[in-house]
Amino acid sequence: MKTPTKIIRGLGATHHGTEHHWMMRMTSVLLVPLVIAFIWIIICALGSDYQGALDLVGNPIVAVLLLLFVIVGGFHMHSGVQTITEDYLQNQLFRTLAKMGNTIFSLVACAACVFAVLKVSFGG
Repeated sequence: MKTPTKIIRGLGATHHGTEHHWMMRMTSVLLVPLVIAFIWIIICALGSDYQGALDLVGNPIVAVLLLLFVIVGGFHMHSGVQTITEDYLQNQLFRTLAKMGNTIFSLVACAACVFAVLKVSFGG
């Protein structure tokens, strides 16, 4: 049975097939407990007022869980959208613009979420 060399080495059209595959799987596995923790945090904050929510996010464990959720989720989102643009956009200009837009949006969204969590957790 003969296999093309590019399949053995894990190289696809973008020459990063295996790396993207494993990073998507790793972030998916990491997001399972982080999403459960995020839902638990939201449930805990449901009945509280503004000060109660500030106190909840001010807890170091909650703040770290929220930061991990934002960072891992943002990386997962960026990788997924990048894979979609590489696979389905045929025009090189549109593909490049979409990849640039994806990177900028992902960075700005994650930075804003990280800033918000840090500001609330440090009492700002």
